[in-house]
Amino acid sequence: MILRRVIQHFRNQEWTAIGIDFLIVVFGVFMGIQVANWNQAQTDTSLGKAYLKRIQLDVATDIANYNNRMVFWDKVINYGTKALAYAENQPHEESSEWEMLLAFFQASQISEFYSTLATYNELTNGGDLRLLGNVAIRNAVTNYYTNSGNPALSERPKYRENVRGLIPISIQTYIWQHCHATDVGSEQRLIDCDPPPELANPDKILNNLTANQTLLADLRYWISTQTVATKIGLDRIVEAEYLKSLIESELKTGK
Repeated sequence: MILRRVIQHFRNQEWTAIGIDFLIVVFGVFMGIQVANWNQAQTDTSLGKAYLKRIQLDVATDIANYNNRMVFWDKVINYGTKALAYAENQPHEESSEWEMLLAFFQASQISEFYSTLATYNELTNGGDLRLLGNVAIRNAVTNYYTNSGNPALSERPKYRENVRGLIPISIQTYIWQHCHATDVGSEQRLIDCDPPPELANPDKILNNLTANQTLLADLRYWISTQTVATKIGLDRIVEAEYLKSLIESELKTGK
């Protein structure tokens, strides 16, 4: 309709009216762009908040998982230290042959840690990090997830393979059935348990374990690695708590 009116104004050489029509068109285009930009900004803000809430949940999950893993790693370290002290004839708490066999086996347990990366991967793959608000939050998110993959948190040691090649499978099966449990959420528990009803030649098995210097070297390495993993876990919890607090502040001020 406006085009028909402009054409008519041209035919009649009504220049003032033409100027007014031109201004109306320009203003309409400008307002349309502004409304579209405003709508996009609102969408981006809403999406950014949704991402922040998801990262907040992911980081909280990481904190809980770190705490769980550190309890597990500490127990593995204790079993390993006990077995190593026995092998090296160091002073240690008196234990039965079964308790020592159990210590050698349980020292080989692993509980790998992996950060919850789904939201972060979605952000980076879609190029949406810009939606997270201020630069401090974007930097904190990037730093946290960039440093999430330390090998010490997910290593599978040689000791695990070697010691399980030396302990009879009947004993290993018994340990899995009576000395290990998995809770809801696949969280592992290592349980001090009674020996099998018929435990044949535990002294011979222990002698084979303690005489194997390669095995003992692998055990030392594994104890050291789990100690490092625990230290990393403590540091990472501090980072996670910091990121979580930044997000909480951002979500409060963004309301």
